[in-house]
Amino acid sequence: MYKTILLDIDNTLFDYLKAENYAVRITFEDFGFFSSVSESRFEEVKKEYRTINDLLWEKLEKEEITSSELKIERFRILFEKINLGYNVEEFSKQYLKRLGEGAFLFEGAEELCRYLHGKYKLGIVTNGMKEVQYSRVENSSIGKYIDKIIVSDDIGISKPNAGIFEYALKELGTGDKKESIMVGDSLSADIQGGINFGIDTCWVNLKNDSPDDKIKPKYVVTRLEEIYGIL
Repeated sequence: MYKTILLDIDNTLFDYLKAENYAVRITFEDFGFFSSVSESRFEEVKKEYRTINDLLWEKLEKEEITSSELKIERFRILFEKINLGYNVEEFSKQYLKRLGEGAFLFEGAEELCRYLHGKYKLGIVTNGMKEVQYSRVENSSIGKYIDKIIVSDDIGISKPNAGIFEYALKELGTGDKKESIMVGDSLSADIQGGINFGIDTCWVNLKNDSPDDKIKPKYVVTRLEEIYGIL
């Protein structure tokens, strides 16, 4: 029987794509981008940004770059490609602020956390920027249900490194791997990370992505309410 549940947030509890779309648009608005650029051009820029960002996050998981480098590099590369003269550091800071405002929960996420609260030690384990992730969780309706929030940017260890899971269990005051489970949407970060650490895993496959024969979670759910049945 599980006593400790580690939860990812982006694309597990929170709709990250919605938050990202909001943050990108509002930040470009903040910098006056739309005064001289069409909506179709913005969509092209947003697509380019997402491609760059995804590649850099893959490098972060492989420990090829740091989160501090990622924050700046994604916009430095983007602005260089589209020949935009904004200050990269200022733009990045504003973007993170806007992203921290985007606490868009998936349907059923609040109910799940409310149910888990008090029955289990409940921790968030997320790869992300501390100024974004703490803000989103603490200002959302699930913040009051979470016992600990572990952010990779804060401790210098990212999923799938087993160290972040070990740190999380220590922070939660529990060390029994057999009584712990990692729940998340990313096969490469959440599931592989849980496997690396030696705990059970639950793949939250809300988008019906194809499985990976090399990464095998113990459980697979396609809706958040299915999680109740495995606990």
